[in-house]
Amino acid sequence: MKAKYNWESINWQEQDIIISRQLGCNRERVRQKRLQLNVGRSLFHHKRRNCVVLDKLLSLDTENMTLDEIAVKVECSKIYVRGILKRHNKSFIFIDKRKIGKYDWNKADWNRTDKEVAAYLGVPNSGTVTQHRRRMGIIKQRIKITKASKKRTCWYNVDKLNKKVLDTMITKNLAFS
Repeated sequence: MKAKYNWESINWQEQDIIISRQLGCNRERVRQKRLQLNVGRSLFHHKRRNCVVLDKLLSLDTENMTLDEIAVKVECSKIYVRGILKRHNKSFIFIDKRKIGKYDWNKADWNRTDKEVAAYLGVPNSGTVTQHRRRMGIIKQRIKITKASKKRTCWYNVDKLNKKVLDTMITKNLAFS
């Protein structure tokens, strides 16, 4: 059976991706063949794009730059730049483009109930206050509820008492009229 690719005529000093493009196969097949033939790594294996970007990022002074500016200089995505900067504890100017809140939560008195806070801030639904309270980790002050007395009332005696009161009221009304 004839081999699909001519593996003997390959320059194994090149990276796997370059060899795969020359042959028209995928990079994984080149890696497998490299292991099979016991050729060893490429001389340029450290010159991967990510390594080059990482070196550029770490050499830049990013303190006075935004993510957009850094991404343009390094020529990669903002998400990748942000991940590398966070991993290496490098500072940058962060611009928060999220929607500014509708309500001024700093004015809220969190010792009050959600309904009271909602009324004070002008929030139409107290559930919004509850959600914000949970998001911010603000714990509600629990109101202590005292137990009601468990004294049973005898409704027969109450009815008797009400009957007496009604009888006296009727007799008094009749006496005055």
